[in-house]
Amino acid sequence: MTPRAYRFVLEEAAFEAFVQLAEEERELAHSYFRWLATQPHATGQGFHNDATGRPNYASLCGPFLIVHWTDHAVLEVRIVQIRLD
Repeated sequence: MTPRAYRFVLEEAAFEAFVQLAEEERELAHSYFRWLATQPHATGQGFHNDATGRPNYASLCGPFLIVHWTDHAVLEVRIVQIRLD
């Protein structure tokens, strides 16, 4: 049986940050989002629990930090934030 594929989904705050990135940075981030979808168990370089207690992982990607969590029930990697600081 072939494993089912995950997809990535940008939450509103992440999308707003994504569209503000320069083209080269958008390409880098998009490439990283696709990689995360193929590696849904990736934990990043750090994490914090959100208001629901769910671990949100922080991953360095070029000049920014991508905060994400994986919803295994629906096969999605949720991109929560893209931080430039």
